[in-house]
Amino acid sequence: MHKITEITCTCCSRGCVVCVDESNGNAVSGNGCRNGAAFAIHELSNPKRRVGGEVRVVGADTDRCPVKTDRAVSKDDLPNIARELQELQVEAPIFVSQVLVSDLCGTGANLVACATIPRAEENAES
Repeated sequence: MHKITEITCTCCSRGCVVCVDESNGNAVSGNGCRNGAAFAIHELSNPKRRVGGEVRVVGADTDRCPVKTDRAVSKDDLPNIARELQELQVEAPIFVSQVLVSDLCGTGANLVACATIPRAEENAES
């Protein structure tokens, strides 16, 4: 019995549907470029994703800061990372590309800010 897995490749803009025949030594077909074959095999064995989201900010005129990981992390780590992002609170000022968390959830990836958020100015005249 053949076990064939179809994966939509994201290596380029073609979006090829790549078939991996797991019962035939991971034979790959349907890829439009040589990167597609490697992508499909990797996607089956150890899928990874970059993570983006928002974290809470204190001491600023806004309450959220967009963030992302600086490298792809295993899909298995996504639930722990989501929990960490939900609980994380960062104090302003924050600068774009600033590392907010090193080695996020033990993944080796850093969590970096995607925006500059200045400290809120105190309004003494109100």
